[in-house]
Amino acid sequence: EVEVATADDDLVAGASEKPCGFAKYTANSAVQNLDAAPATGKRLSQCKGRPIKALIQVETQDVRWTDDPDTDPAAAVGMLWKQGVIYEYTGDLSMLRWIESAASAVVNVFYRGGV
Repeated sequence: EVEVATADDDLVAGASEKPCGFAKYTANSAVQNLDAAPATGKRLSQCKGRPIKALIQVETQDVRWTDDPDTDPAAAVGMLWKQGVIYEYTGDLSMLRWIESAASAVVNVFYRGGV
């Protein structure tokens, strides 16, 4: 499930889930996932417990993503994350993969819900 957040939403202002960690991915020209080594922060597997959602914000360039194990995202394949928008992804975070649509995209991820 993906939801677009606004400043008034609980998912931005604070929420009932516990924060689990943060990651910043800067090398996005090849397909990435949340267990790849981020430029800053934690991989998914380094979070305590099992995060149940992620807040995702893309900077600089748009990014294409998929959580379909049979389809790799590509510059023109997959769902679009627009730069500057905060998205909430709920589901199996280990299935989430992305790639930049154009050079220099940055992906910020805030893990939520680990126990």
